[in-house]
Amino acid sequence: MNHFKLFLVAAIAAVPTLALADPITVARCASDQLSVSNAHLRIEWARQCSLTLNTGSVPNTGNPANYFLSGRAYDLTILMTGMLVGAKEYRENSSTTRPYTSSTFYNSEINYTYVWGTYTGAGAYTVFQDPTGYYKWTTSSTQRDGSTQNGSPYYPIFATNASATGTQLFPHPTLANCNLYTDKTGTTPYTGTFAVVGYCEGGCYTPDQSLRFSTGDVNIVDALNARRNDIVTLSPDATLDDPRTQVSTVYSYTRDLFDASQPIIKLTTASGGSLNVTNAHPVLISNGRLVRADKLREGDDLLKADGTPDPITRIARTHFWGKVYNLRPTATEHVANILIAQGFLVGSARFQNEDVSFINRTILFGAVPDEVMPK
Repeated sequence: MNHFKLFLVAAIAAVPTLALADPITVARCASDQLSVSNAHLRIEWARQCSLTLNTGSVPNTGNPANYFLSGRAYDLTILMTGMLVGAKEYRENSSTTRPYTSSTFYNSEINYTYVWGTYTGAGAYTVFQDPTGYYKWTTSSTQRDGSTQNGSPYYPIFATNASATGTQLFPHPTLANCNLYTDKTGTTPYTGTFAVVGYCEGGCYTPDQSLRFSTGDVNIVDALNARRNDIVTLSPDATLDDPRTQVSTVYSYTRDLFDASQPIIKLTTASGGSLNVTNAHPVLISNGRLVRADKLREGDDLLKADGTPDPITRIARTHFWGKVYNLRPTATEHVANILIAQGFLVGSARFQNEDVSFINRTILFGAVPDEVMPK
């Protein structure tokens, strides 16, 4: 989908929830921008280095036999036979001072941290052995585990220590080894202790799109540059019958640091409206469900800001060269994370990973037919 973004107000910390605004992590994410494909490579690199250098009985070694059965996820293959067996898991040495996932994140469990950054949903994964004998997790080819790939995967960033005074470190640009370097070009290797100090994520709007603020519709780039802090969202008590709104503060803006090719869904509606978003952007449709843009079909009704249905007449799949953008309101209520983009009701950045379980769920209940209500 899109590329990873600079957090201008807040950042993802090395915990599975958002941290308070952290300008140090903001700057580190900005210094270590990756494309989506490179982010996935970073996540796998971190897992491989964790397994081979932090699972052995002595420092800087690994042992494929040092696995245990996870208490966080099941082995999908065994689960399909009707048995509940934990997926084979590894833990980075608790005493290590050179972690590649996080010494405090999910109890240093390597595969679970990998799937948290890569996938959304699921409680079971396909377990396989790589050529070196280590057990790894992935999703099944049929997606029977219920997971999907994150619209904005989380990848780790590093520093010489976990405090704000730590110097930022980088893997080699080709991921040629498990070393970290003091420069992004991989010229000066670092040999001391280090820590995972954060995770970075991404955003969704092309720069020609507008969002509704208290004064009216404002271009997303202009809003970011002005640090607008008055985004209009639905009220927590809004329904399809009564899509009332409120003015909310903005928790974070995100944008790409570099121009790149972005896959874009271009939606045109019967009223002549248009909405351009990336594949995984959540969009509200007329039965009250929040769905990914790439799951929409012609004939589906988008919802205008006043709740009026507006059927999609054309869907174009294209690419855009440049940066894409997003924002996240401070409000955490699900309905209060519905924004108005180009006059249509859409989900904020919060839904793409953190609240992805609500994608394809009914979120506004007023006037929703019984047959589409979740059971």
